[in-house]
Amino acid sequence: MRLLVVTSRYPTGDRPAAGAFVRDRLDGTSAVVIAPTRYEQPGWRRHLSLTWRALTARGRFDGVEGHFVLPAGPVALLAARLRGLPLVVYAHGGDVRDMAARNRVYRWLAARVVRGADAVVTNSAESAAHVERLGATPRIVPPGIDLSRFAPSPRPSHRRVLYLGGDVAHKGIGVARRHADTVLGPGIRELAPAEIPALLAAHDVLLVPSVAEPFGLVAAEAIASGRWVVASAVGGLPEIVTDGLNGTLVVDGDVAGALSRIPDYDPWAVAATASRFSVERHRAGMDRVWSEVIGRLAGGRPEPSGEGGADGAHDAVGDRAAAAEDDHASG
Repeated sequence: MRLLVVTSRYPTGDRPAAGAFVRDRLDGTSAVVIAPTRYEQPGWRRHLSLTWRALTARGRFDGVEGHFVLPAGPVALLAARLRGLPLVVYAHGGDVRDMAARNRVYRWLAARVVRGADAVVTNSAESAAHVERLGATPRIVPPGIDLSRFAPSPRPSHRRVLYLGGDVAHKGIGVARRHADTVLGPGIRELAPAEIPALLAAHDVLLVPSVAEPFGLVAAEAIASGRWVVASAVGGLPEIVTDGLNGTLVVDGDVAGALSRIPDYDPWAVAATASRFSVERHRAGMDRVWSEVIGRLAGGRPEPSGEGGADGAHDAVGDRAAAAEDDHASG
């Protein structure tokens, strides 16, 4: 199978960690990726380029896969319809939770995308609920991590708390500045994926004090590294962190109390709970979705994920939506 992939986020020279989960999903897949080449460009220019390249890409494709319902989804839908190809769209969370709720136009566009797709996939039960409000029934296929990059190691001799969410309000930056020893991420210092394992090994606890979190891949990376995670019990985080086994879920906002009660945990016992986060499992789940979609084509054009179609799919999402995408990643 050969896919045309349209995504709003993908690693570039100026943003090496942006959309790394999309790149990891596609490793080993035959695909032509239509993605931003530089994030320093204005959002409207990035997505005008995205549209042109998606519509003019040459070669034979078996389907179109779109990542982020907004702003890339309308481009993916248009490309699929003009090429007569099936479309699978992955909702990463912030696109359907925040961007689709900004105004009626964004909500209309998001609804057209998820209802017009042949399958909608998302990362957690919370994200699935937002897709359902737009009129489609999604499959949950959580993203994964390359477990070969992460391994347990002895804990540091002194308690050190790490935060990697960046200078983003919904990631809990205010709480992090009060309680974490090391505060990094977009808007503070962008990290290349290769830096993450050593950073996790140098700290005793990963703090994820998010107000909203569609999934939380960094929590899975910490667990695979044998590190205890203290996380807010929001969004997809309870699907990653098992309270008392590989971390602490904070339900009452008492982060200080949770940090004061970190058990004398065994890094290898924590890491043993990480096998379900493997990226191979994620790829296999996406392959199953595509097999089902392609299989249904044998009987004619399959029913899309929800009512409606592609009308209006080429309407521009707008500068603000394109620029805001960087605030809403899967993990």
